[in-house]
Amino acid sequence: MEREETINSIETNLINDSQPLTIKDRLKKFFGLPQSINREYIDDNEQCSWSSNTLLCAIVFLEDAVNYQYIGHKVTRKYLLIYRWFSCPLIKKLNQIMLMINLCLAFFERPSSFSITSDVRDEPHRIIFPYIILMIIEGVTLLWFSCYIFVKIACLGIQHFRKRFWIIVFLIFISYSLCEWFVMLLFISHTYQGIRLRRIFRPIFMIESSQLMKKAFKALHKNALTIIACILLALMHILFFATMAMFLFPRSDTRPDSQGSTYFSSLHNAVFQLLVLHSTANNPDVMIPAYSDNRLNALFFIVFVVIGIYWIQNIITAVVYRAFRGYFLSSIINLQLRRRIAVRASFEILKRRITYGGLIEIKDTIPILLVQTVLNFVSMNKWHCDRINEKLSELMHENETINLDQYSQTMQILDLNPKLAPELNIQTLGENTLDRLKAICRSKVFDVIGTIFAILSVLCVTMEVSSRHLNNNYNDIVTYTLPMAITNLCFIFYFVLEIVLKAWAFGPVNFFRSSSTHMLEAIVAFICFILQIIYVAIHRTLIVSLIYVEMIKKEKPIFSLWASIKVCNMLFIYRLIRFLPASKNIRIIVGTIFDEFRNGGAFFGLLFVIILNFILIT
Repeated sequence: MEREETINSIETNLINDSQPLTIKDRLKKFFGLPQSINREYIDDNEQCSWSSNTLLCAIVFLEDAVNYQYIGHKVTRKYLLIYRWFSCPLIKKLNQIMLMINLCLAFFERPSSFSITSDVRDEPHRIIFPYIILMIIEGVTLLWFSCYIFVKIACLGIQHFRKRFWIIVFLIFISYSLCEWFVMLLFISHTYQGIRLRRIFRPIFMIESSQLMKKAFKALHKNALTIIACILLALMHILFFATMAMFLFPRSDTRPDSQGSTYFSSLHNAVFQLLVLHSTANNPDVMIPAYSDNRLNALFFIVFVVIGIYWIQNIITAVVYRAFRGYFLSSIINLQLRRRIAVRASFEILKRRITYGGLIEIKDTIPILLVQTVLNFVSMNKWHCDRINEKLSELMHENETINLDQYSQTMQILDLNPKLAPELNIQTLGENTLDRLKAICRSKVFDVIGTIFAILSVLCVTMEVSSRHLNNNYNDIVTYTLPMAITNLCFIFYFVLEIVLKAWAFGPVNFFRSSSTHMLEAIVAFICFILQIIYVAIHRTLIVSLIYVEMIKKEKPIFSLWASIKVCNMLFIYRLIRFLPASKNIRIIVGTIFDEFRNGGAFFGLLFVIILNFILIT
């Protein structure tokens, strides 16, 4: 009873939590903006207080821990407020949008990429966008990047700025881009077709904004000599066999179709053909002339493929994998170290308190309610915030204060992934009729029936499309495809009904949160259902319309509404994905594929940067 009275007396002193949320605070929370803290925290039980600056510094350190950020920034109140706004989700999203706009400008600038055909021999008509509008858009993005980088430098300070390689590179390139943009806007005509270096520098902005891409670039840079040595080994292997091929398969003046006259007529052609063979793109065409002369000539190509593909390429793959694995492992350790340092810094700053006499006092423990107050202002995932508050509430039943070890263990909840531990509150079923119906909808048999119908629907669509291509007479098309179209329409109605019943049985929130495939199935089913209704309302038939058939005969291809419905029908085949984890081996393979897409974003980003630079240069 005394503990409850003590806790209640402390709760009355929470100045920041006693006031209801205003409309301004609600809007900040909705848009992901940082909540302001302007009052101190008073603890009558400890007879001390914590200033708003102390609380703000602890909040910023905890946000650094959440985002794995370096805490070596300025800690004065002005810079802490700027840093919080600079690191808030809204500003990060705006920076990503500006980055995307800046990268997409290459498709709109002269020469425009908006044409029906990409074959330049046909001299396609390109849509030309206003030059001044594109320059204004680019200027806005460059000004945003300038403000972004200068705010970042101001928060870090000059000493830390000098140690950041990518910030220096970003500053140099953004300065040059602004100068070139200004010159192009004022002094050079829009018909200028010369080199514009600022277009080549645009991917650098994307690398600087991604921590993983910078780490991948550093990994490549650290192991560049080893990777280059392996690539040179592959090139020497190709050059050696190209020279040997010119000796083994000489040119023949009497036989123009011989191996030396077709594929190995010169050193350049020999190297190029073997380079293509290194990717097996021209296999076995490149060896057919030599194999026709003598079967033993195939040994040359077999030895080349075995050494090049099954030995040298595996060496290159192993070297690259070792480079990325080692560097990313050390990067993960550094990220965890950053989080631990930020958590420790937030605890150390909360240890400093001001007594009623105005003296600064440092203790080894801090009140749990103070930690909960600070957490209310920290921008973090709601799942993490709830779990940390639950842990702190459990500790409060033992003691009103928390030491460093307990504080660090509690903040280790930030390492947990909410997606790997979803909490689905599925209602327990009873014995009445509705609950039995829900049990049927939740059963595996219901999933199996839906998957069988999905396979049958795909087969019906396949036969319907095939019948439409095999029959030129429209009456024959009606005869063969109408039964399958009616059957497929029944399947579509069943798929929609299945989604509705499952959402009702599990609950809409639990059903769609449990798996992303459920959301995909629902979107495909409802889109297909709506398009089918629109098609029937327009054409008054379930099969392909006569207008579309006539346009195909006149060689005027068009992606019609009927074709879009059939594409949606074919997407139901993805329902088979849910049965892949049934086999352990298939589950390992599928998991590896998904992990490559999930964790290979940085590597794919570097490939995108290289390809984009190549396109802009050429």
